[in-house]
Amino acid sequence: MEQRIQQFHDDTKTIPKPPTAKTVKQMNTLKKFIFKNQDYRFSDKEKNKLFACIEAYFTVFDRSGLTEKVSAFPLIEDALKVPCFTAKQKNQLLKWYDEILAKQEGKDGDQIKKQKEKSDNEEEENYDDFDWDAFEKGENEE
Repeated sequence: MEQRIQQFHDDTKTIPKPPTAKTVKQMNTLKKFIFKNQDYRFSDKEKNKLFACIEAYFTVFDRSGLTEKVSAFPLIEDALKVPCFTAKQKNQLLKWYDEILAKQEGKDGDQIKKQKEKSDNEEEENYDDFDWDAFEKGENEE
């Protein structure tokens, strides 16, 4: 187990910039490894190495700005679900989780603002002069 964790740790030391498809595959393999071994009792050294791997992927995919398509969000989300990390590590994972969510909401917020500006520029239908009483009487007669 320790050898496999060391291999994950070594892989994160040599992440190319910009990250490649192999990097994404390694991150997904780490995610699966953590999930499959969530009941294993890792030593503190092993926990720290796994945490360092997650931090490296977060830095490369979400903080560096080198890639917009891939995020370490699923890895962080799964790491929060498993019981093998310490409270301090989980707090840091939560901060990263919130940072990614805020970043995604910021992108979504920009798109919503653009759509709102577009709809504001288009003429809206005006129903101020509509005879609502006549409309309601027509429904009652049926």
